[in-house]
Amino acid sequence: MLIASGALPAWSVSPAMGIMGFFGGIAGPSRDLLVRHAATARFGQQAFGRVYGFVYSGLDLGLAVSPLVFGPLMDAGRFGAVLAGVALLQGAAILTALGVGRGSRSSQAA
Repeated sequence: MLIASGALPAWSVSPAMGIMGFFGGIAGPSRDLLVRHAATARFGQQAFGRVYGFVYSGLDLGLAVSPLVFGPLMDAGRFGAVLAGVALLQGAAILTALGVGRGSRSSQAA
């Protein structure tokens, strides 16, 4: 959101986007472990492959649809809206991960 607001000086946008990419890369393996833990905690070890496939099919769908959503915004020169949309979706992903983490802990306690 900071980049989308235009509050950063021009020289700092590229390093800020590099930092975003770095932390996005760090989140990938954590996401895989979260999916594995949540799938086995809720549905048992035998359901892991099905849940993993479902999650990654959703990721592929998102990667296929996002250019259709964000492309017209970029063509219109609304780059701040694209970055705000990405920030919103990343925030939703974090909230979802927190919810799954809480849900898998409570299902283990039961």
